[in-house]
Amino acid sequence: MKYILKSLILIAIFSMVACDKSLEEINIDPNNSPSANESQVLSSILGNMGYLVDTDLNSASFLWAQYYTWGIGVSIGNQERFVAQPDDYNNVWSRAYAVCLTDVKFLTKSDKASYKGVGMLLESYIYQSLVDHFGNVPYSEAVSGEISEGAILAPKYDDAATIYGSMISRVDEGMAVLENATSEIGSDDFVYGGNLSSWKKFGNSLKLRLLMRLSEVSPNGDAVKALIANGSFISSPSDVAKVGFSDISGAQNPMFARFEWGVGDFYFASNATVNVLNDLNDPRVNSFYSKATTGTFKDQIRGINQGTIDDEPFTAPASDYSGSSPYAYGPANSVVLMSDYEVWFLRAEAAARYGTADNDATAFANAISANFTNIGLAGAGDYTATLNYGGSLDEKLNKIGVQKWISLNGTQEDEGWIETRRFDRPGNRIFTGGIFQNPPLSVIPAGQFPSAWLYPASERSLNPNAPAQRSITDKIFWDN
Repeated sequence: MKYILKSLILIAIFSMVACDKSLEEINIDPNNSPSANESQVLSSILGNMGYLVDTDLNSASFLWAQYYTWGIGVSIGNQERFVAQPDDYNNVWSRAYAVCLTDVKFLTKSDKASYKGVGMLLESYIYQSLVDHFGNVPYSEAVSGEISEGAILAPKYDDAATIYGSMISRVDEGMAVLENATSEIGSDDFVYGGNLSSWKKFGNSLKLRLLMRLSEVSPNGDAVKALIANGSFISSPSDVAKVGFSDISGAQNPMFARFEWGVGDFYFASNATVNVLNDLNDPRVNSFYSKATTGTFKDQIRGINQGTIDDEPFTAPASDYSGSSPYAYGPANSVVLMSDYEVWFLRAEAAARYGTADNDATAFANAISANFTNIGLAGAGDYTATLNYGGSLDEKLNKIGVQKWISLNGTQEDEGWIETRRFDRPGNRIFTGGIFQNPPLSVIPAGQFPSAWLYPASERSLNPNAPAQRSITDKIFWDN
């Protein structure tokens, strides 16, 4: 009889459990869940975005932006000769799609408004980066879920301009979600610590970047004026969107960690940049680059012309030249997603082009001042006065373009390269027709410079919908 009683008791217990939870759920330790939650996923996204921006974008672009040139110690590399191979871009593609965007999609499906809204903004940021380098990319069918859920393993490629339009709308959607959100985010947010007001500034700034990128091919003056009139933006050091790192093994700045794991930072200052800084008597030259410590040019900034390292004595020590400074290269340096000086330059350009509520001269001065402040330099006002900002729209855009390129040195090198392509306008080829130097060993005709990345070898071998391969001189849709 006692065995029958025990059986009845067990049946009753299991019956009650079945009403509320399955046995699988009962056996899950809530402190060790087999699936990630929003907090863990957000931290993962932001950490990986630090690597995406610094190792996959910045370190791949600072040569083509002509901030640096190849240094002594190894044979001159492909990038310096404007040679690109499809497998050069496997890592950026896989990190963007398989890591960052996969996690972002999880956030955008969250029923927690703060995570959902932030996820939408980050999605737009990543897709803009992909389009700005590759043009048409998978979007509408990308990151479609698990294979068991009908995932599309060979997503189609969407039109780059269409993706841009979708991303502008996506930012609006994310901002609308954040308007009605209370922050459930905290220390898992490595950028703003859960401050939704700061994320809204980031969203407005990102939308401004998207709109202004179209300025030469599809002007959006009314949208830009409305945005400036009604939005708050990244405008001070506390607003800067950045992922912090530290001088601790495993948590170091991604570019620093990658270089030091290999042959180190052997790049030298490019005279393409140094000459401009010297011509302008720009004090930032001593902040972007370190002084030579030996040789004839000891205690001076000594760059070399772009791609001419083979002309230098092979046995010359690297200390005879200027490399990167601690401002540009260090284990504890943060990775900047968007800076206040970038946004002030966008606002200066918007005011000059479209007559927004901003004063373009004031915004221009604010941008330079913000960059000086970030570096820790005084004298921004005196320097700005020497630039004689003003004149025709083209004259203003030339000043904005050059100063923006200068200011992004050391923190946002990839954005610097992208903007040289946009500000290099017909009739005003300020970079390719003036500032940039032709590397002697370039494999493309003199006067031509890279303006796009190749589609990755991994993508073209796995996705039958991948387009035919392009040339690095092909232009992205917004380029001119």
